[in-house]
Amino acid sequence: MTTMKHFPELSVVADFIAQMNSLQENHIGYCGNKADEILSTLEEDFTDVPARDAFVLAMENNKVVGVCGFDADFERRSAEIWGPFVDKGSAFQVSNLLWKALNKKIPNVIQTVSLFPDNHNKMALNFATALGFSSVSEHAILTCTKRSLKGYLKKMSDDNVSRLSESHYNSFVKLHDQIFPDTYLSGKEMLEGLDEEATVFGVVNNGNLLGYVYAEADPNFGEGSIEFFVVDALAQGKGVGSALLAKGLQWLFSFPSVNETTLCVRSDNLKAIHLYKKVGFQVYHELTLFEKNIDGRT
Repeated sequence: MTTMKHFPELSVVADFIAQMNSLQENHIGYCGNKADEILSTLEEDFTDVPARDAFVLAMENNKVVGVCGFDADFERRSAEIWGPFVDKGSAFQVSNLLWKALNKKIPNVIQTVSLFPDNHNKMALNFATALGFSSVSEHAILTCTKRSLKGYLKKMSDDNVSRLSESHYNSFVKLHDQIFPDTYLSGKEMLEGLDEEATVFGVVNNGNLLGYVYAEADPNFGEGSIEFFVVDALAQGKGVGSALLAKGLQWLFSFPSVNETTLCVRSDNLKAIHLYKKVGFQVYHELTLFEKNIDGRT
């Protein structure tokens, strides 16, 4: 018999997700696959609803067989679904039990929920379809290492790329919010979060911002990420993108512990994917973003 356990120990949640999420057939895009990193995210980044209040375990014979949770964003009235992760033959049935229990925990302020499974995760794809989630877009996650980029970075000139100055903050916010109107970080929020491990580089010509790259380093876990990368349409094909990417990667790999960098891009952005592969990135996951409106649920 399957029973639900509420308010679980976060270390148990992190260990189970790490075990499951390392395999493509179980993978959910924004959850990570290192137990210590997942635990750190659960403890530090789940702010609107604490992680211990946001997860449910499925138990059988005192053993964890499933986990599902949500990361709420009250301002955007949305939540990312972490899971469902199920380690047993009747995964679909257990996933439905987890969802029913989790749905009762999601605050009424949340109007939409999203699910981001790898395309090899057939259980999650079937789960999303059965529960009325709508497919929104296709994405690819690419990774590269410091070694694979070494030759490329030496060739690139970054004379025109520098950290974004305050005088161009307004232009940056306007460009970012125009290109990414519904993303998890607005231009204003990004600027407010800049620090030694998060930065924006830009290319400016005649006072105009031609493009930017926003990068985050996580030295504690040896990882870096290109979170946002934009070149104005009028400046494309002129080397601006290559120079920005090179600068962002140089900065990320300047952290001694960072040996791998990831980025996520829409699968239909073929120009960007071509550039990333040219640099040394390789496609690691192909995923589908699903969304569901839960406003007015009972």
